[in-house]
Amino acid sequence: MDLNSATWMVRSLDQRVSSLLITDDNDVLAGGWDGRLMSWDAEGGLRWSVQTDDRISSIAFNGQTVAVASGLHVVALQWATGETLWSKALEGSADEVRWWQGELVAISSVYDIEHNDFIESAVWRFTEHGEEVLVERMDERPWAMVSVEDRLFVGLGRPKCGLLDITSSPFVHHQPATISPITCGSGRGNVGLFGRTDGQVVDHQGNVCSTEEGAIEHLTSMLTGYVATNDQGLAVGRTPSGEACWSSKGMPIAVQMEAMAHGNASTLWLARQEAVNCRLEVWATDQGGLLAAGTFSNILCMAGHAERAAVGCEDGTVLVWDRALLRRRLDAPQENPSAPADERTSALQAKLRALRK
Repeated sequence: MDLNSATWMVRSLDQRVSSLLITDDNDVLAGGWDGRLMSWDAEGGLRWSVQTDDRISSIAFNGQTVAVASGLHVVALQWATGETLWSKALEGSADEVRWWQGELVAISSVYDIEHNDFIESAVWRFTEHGEEVLVERMDERPWAMVSVEDRLFVGLGRPKCGLLDITSSPFVHHQPATISPITCGSGRGNVGLFGRTDGQVVDHQGNVCSTEEGAIEHLTSMLTGYVATNDQGLAVGRTPSGEACWSSKGMPIAVQMEAMAHGNASTLWLARQEAVNCRLEVWATDQGGLLAAGTFSNILCMAGHAERAAVGCEDGTVLVWDRALLRRRLDAPQENPSAPADERTSALQAKLRALRK
């Protein structure tokens, strides 16, 4: 099925979309490369549009306040109006923000063009009113921030590598058995997962869950198991114990995420980079069947949960899919029965029935 025929909402940010967030109430927030931040309500109506100073790389929401990483600053905005509540300059680029136990956690980094590497990073904490609680600096670049129950971890690049428990100060470093930089991370419930350049997926306790072919580019924790993709465009779905249950090989993957309940599992949304566009694919992760696909402008970011999925594109387009509408489109007769087998799968009808549950 062509995903273009099943979009629930299409909006424009009028600039490249760099970050997305969907709230539990199905509101959509989109940030752009030139600093624009827009908010749409659950029905698709524009709530507000504001301008920040620079590219928005991360968005966080705690139910009352929106926080964004914008260029060299973290900015907090009032949810209902978009009014700026406070703004704090960090040391270097503001990379990621997250509300954690009533405080805002931010990661910053300094990139040295001459050395072609990150030379300093920091983890910051602020109160909801913008008061600085702490800042801890390090030589390594944190590449992923993952929560595991009541603990918060970041995965580190060189020279230390390994994991850093940033739940409380002083931070605790967990040295890996072998030195390999962390490239990505994902978490669900009581398990945090991290991908490394040597192809290993490790949990937050340092246990090796699986070893993939090539460096891990993306890692997504699913309702059951996880999906790891490497730098060659190979996506592998695995059970919670690390056993491979399906795989898909194709063009390199730009971004991926979990979204929408699917029976007792969930669906994986991944964007494969083509010549000038992206092919967006939706996979049933319990059996590895391709449910739907479509071609769009280059996809730069994604966000989703059990009921909705959204992607942000290079041409400024924000596209949203709703689970109920997608289910109806999937249930409709398909016009191309001669499509390749990996796009049909013999279990398609079973998957559609699962999607209705």
